[in-house]
This record gives sequence, C-alpha cells and structure tokens, in this order.
Amino acid sequence: MRKLFWGAALFICVFAANDFFSPIAAQTPAPTQLSNQPLTLQELNVLLRRAVGRNMTEPDLAVHIERVGLAFDPTPEVIARLRANGAHPHLLNTIKREAEKLSASHGKLTVIGPPPPDPFLEETRKNVRDYLEELPDFICQQEVQRYYDIDGSGAWDKADTLAYELTYNRKRESLKPINAVGRPVTKAPGQAGGAFSTGNFAVSLAALFDAETKTVFKPAGKDRLGTRPTLIYDYRVPKETSALTVQAEGAPQIISGYSGSIWIDAEKKLVLRIEQAVDDLPKSYPVTNSDSIIDYDMVKLRGIDVESLLPIRAEFMIGDRRKRQQSRNMIYFKFYRKFETDIKFIDDPQTPTPPPTKPPEKP
Repeated sequence: MRKLFWGAALFICVFAANDFFSPIAAQTPAPTQLSNQPLTLQELNVLLRRAVGRNMTEPDLAVHIERVGLAFDPTPEVIARLRANGAHPHLLNTIKREAEKLSASHGKLTVIGPPPPDPFLEETRKNVRDYLEELPDFICQQEVQRYYDIDGSGAWDKADTLAYELTYNRKRESLKPINAVGRPVTKAPGQAGGAFSTGNFAVSLAALFDAETKTVFKPAGKDRLGTRPTLIYDYRVPKETSALTVQAEGAPQIISGYSGSIWIDAEKKLVLRIEQAVDDLPKSYPVTNSDSIIDYDMVKLRGIDVESLLPIRAEFMIGDRRKRQQSRNMIYFKFYRKFETDIKFIDDPQTPTPPPTKPPEKP
C-alpha cells in the first residue's frame, strides 16, 4: 500500500497496486517510436491523440518532453488546446516548465522581484475566506469510480465503484461507507485497497490562498466554464511553505511542492476549478506522479433555501511510471442536503431504575 498524505487535512490518497491489479493483464505494449528532436506542437498533439491510451501514458510523455524539450511556445491558447486533447496537470506542468527553460536560455525570462498585488486575486482571496466561514454543514453522497492501468498503455480498466456518505460538520469532513443489497461491500477509506482519495476540500482551497503558503500566481488567460466567463491563473506552491506530505509504505515521509491552475468566476470572483500536480518528487521515491482536478458549482442544499459553492466532481490520478502502474479515480458528489442532528435523552436499559426513597418514620 502506498499513501500520499496531503498535509494539513488537505487530502489523503492511497495507492495499493497489488489489491486489484491483475498480473495476467500486465503486458508490455509495443514502444512508440519517438524522435530525439524537440517536439513540435503538431507532434505533441499527434502523440496525445494517437499514442497516449494505446502504448504510452501521459507520465511517459512528460519524461520524453523533459529529455528532448519543446520547439514551440506553449501560450495560454496552446495550453487550452492541449487540455482539450486530454492533457492532465502533471503533463501540462512539465510543458510549462520546459517553456520556462527555453525562455531563460534565450534571455527572455527576467526576475525583478515579487509582482505587484493583483486586485482581482486579492478580492478572490477575501471571498475564499468569507466562503469558508459561511459554508453550512451538509451531507452528500460521494461515488468513487476507480480505474487502473498496469501495462503502461494509458488505457483505463474499470476496477470498482465505492459509495460513501460524506458529512461536512464543524469544518471537518468524514466518510461513512454506503452498502446496498446486490452491490459489493464498500469498506472504509484506508481499508478498501486500490487507490482512494479523501480529505477536506475546503481546507485545500484555504491553503492555496493562505498568505503563509506564499503561493505564486500568474495570469494564464481566459476561459468559459459552462456559461460562466472565468480568468485562469497558474500557481505554484514551493516546497518550503507547502503543507503537502507524501508518504509511501516502506519509504520516508516527505514534503513536496505542487502547482497547477485555477479558474475564477470573472463576475463573482469565486474559484470554480482547481487543477493540481505534485512537483519534484525524488527520483527514487515509489510515487512518480500525482494529479487532481476538482470542479465546483453553486448547489442548493435540500432543507435550506440557500445556494453554496460545493464540489460536484473530481478526478485523482497517482502512479509509479517506472513500474508501469497508474490509478485513476473519478469522484462524483450528489444528493446534497443540510446536516441536522436530533439529540434525544433516553434511559439506558442496562441501568436499573433506583427504588423510590421512603420518607423517614416518625418516632
């Protein structure tokens, strides 16, 4: 079992290859013929469409890009097209880092100190604080569809589906297995084997905008999520101020930085999507890559006539590229309702009722 602990109650993620990875299905695919020259945008798109999912994974492609480099400028528009072609945060972060190296080698990258305050970001930061303070307690159903890839093809095979009752109460999150007749038994997180992720999504959002985290934000274009116009910001949390803790069984616990992108509603200045990937894991560590994506939307809680910004779906990927083992969870949040408690005082049937007290006799 391998555990990726996202510190400060951000996330807890477990990757246990032996629990449902069948050795019979593990067949090494034919390798893709790759050029030793820097990749052009056309070549990268061809690999995303034709190789990834057949005989290559995205982590494999990221390693190749680190080795040969890029022959194009990944502008926000280009990144958007790559994302539409299926690229996930780990691969996109690799592409952005290679672009920074290219800019530095050509003298295009200059560092002149911290950027001036961004009024839009500062208002978003305030809205995040207010959101966390006003977020009501709730209950919802969390469905986790788990997939795996053990042959390095990039194609996903379905493992199982887990169902939990998620309770958010007093700024804490807890999961309770939901079991139904005719369905496999859902075990508690940490006992279900395979890969799972759980944690306090509100705290993860708070940590990103906490001043002590020293997150570096950079404007990265515009987009539309549904009908909402959004502003995209790339971000990076350095290892020195990160609360993300990674721990694999048999390996020491380490702290890692992370980076990705966020989508902020241009009008309401609320975060609608977070993409995130772990950065710079040691080359000898049992985990080589981990990505997460979470989408938020306005949801009306049953039992309360108020809309709240809540997660509606998420995606989590973790793996060891060297062992050609990858795991992916698709997570759906539904049936939100207000959290309520009914307190009743009842007699304990195990405790006998004392006999009535007799008044003292008169002399």
